[in-house]
Amino acid sequence: MESQKPKIAMYVKRNFGEKLSASFDFIKENWKLMLKFTTYLLLPICLIQALSLNGLMGYIAMLTDLSGGGVSSDASLMMSFFSYYSLYMFVFLIGTIALTSLIYALIRTYNERDERLQGVTLGMLRPMLLRNVKRLVVMTLFGLVLMVLLGVIMGLWPVLFLVIPFVIILAVPFALWAPIYLFEDISVMESLKKTFRLGFATWGGIFLISLIMGLIAGILQGVTMMPWYIGTIVKSIFAMSSGGSEATVSVGYNFMLYLLAIVQAFGAYLAMIFSLVGLAYQYGHASEKVDNIMVESDIDNFDKL
Repeated sequence: MESQKPKIAMYVKRNFGEKLSASFDFIKENWKLMLKFTTYLLLPICLIQALSLNGLMGYIAMLTDLSGGGVSSDASLMMSFFSYYSLYMFVFLIGTIALTSLIYALIRTYNERDERLQGVTLGMLRPMLLRNVKRLVVMTLFGLVLMVLLGVIMGLWPVLFLVIPFVIILAVPFALWAPIYLFEDISVMESLKKTFRLGFATWGGIFLISLIMGLIAGILQGVTMMPWYIGTIVKSIFAMSSGGSEATVSVGYNFMLYLLAIVQAFGAYLAMIFSLVGLAYQYGHASEKVDNIMVESDIDNFDKL
């Protein structure tokens, strides 16, 4: 049984293959609970996200003149388009925060309990979930300020080809910001400083974990997105063809597209779990490599042995 296997430690130095193995082992051991809680929290969000996505695609079709290749300048259509786009991005942000809060709450609970996640309920996770949500909101707002400052710096930098590599190099360590801020009881500024300290010290590992887990997530997301994408393309082609079938724009067809959009949105969130878990164990590796967290913890607890 999975429960008989050794517990997956967080703060351990691991090579790239070992980090992947630890990530997959955690997902394999706890996938049922993660799927259950993700469904409870994310499915209602997906219902709204699917509506906004289909609405957005509808206005994109109306704004774009496929036969002439032009773009409509109708002000009301543009306003509706941006309204749906803003709604979609807002709901997607809520979903991402909810999923990140859940996964990292589960990993932290797993690390802190001898019985791992056995018997854990959403009620037990609620305090940590609320804490994580608050912290992610603060981190998001703080990140927006940093993006504005970076945009100003890029605008003042005369040589653009030097800016792009700088931004790429700087962006990789930021992948550790969320696990650092959520796993540790420190301020947002302290977490940002630690992000750069751990991030640049393990830059290559972060890049590889993000790349591999991102590829896996992209494949899974593509599988769940393809039926909705094909259905949307078919609807657009027939809706703009004078000889098109009315079945493709009927209420039943639109409802089918809505269901496929729900599957697409939910599949995208499930795919994100791979990246989130991978970065969690990358953070554990970086913390042990740079700060020797487990050694310090053993020294602090020596008098209790």
